[in-house]
Amino acid sequence: MNELSQAGLARTRMVALLALALAFAGCASIPENASYLYGDRYYRANIHTFPTLISAVDGRSTMPHSVPVPVDPGEHVITLDTAPTAGFRIGEPRELRLKVEPCKRYYIVAERDNRLLQNWRPVIEHVEDSGGKNCR
Repeated sequence: MNELSQAGLARTRMVALLALALAFAGCASIPENASYLYGDRYYRANIHTFPTLISAVDGRSTMPHSVPVPVDPGEHVITLDTAPTAGFRIGEPRELRLKVEPCKRYYIVAERDNRLLQNWRPVIEHVEDSGGKNCR
């Protein structure tokens, strides 16, 4: 094996170990009575709702495309984004104040009055029990 391929292999191993360590660190920080935030639509028949991306909780960025986003029970400010409508290039972020109950799943969507309008509002579409440790 030449030096370049050995260096590439060592770099790949180091990145894999770092990713594994970050994954374990993330698992350790999730409380037992956590709730989860989803940006997916729960009811797909409503043509005025659209999926969202939960980009931050209390000003702290979430991992890109992490679904679901675990949160502690309590009052939180959720920052959401959604895809822009046709004719627009950039979506407009919105904030939602939410009192999160323990052991719940929250499905938060974007709702528009019309599919062609850029303006939208965040809506909690569905809430259900999540189960897990220390949950009824």
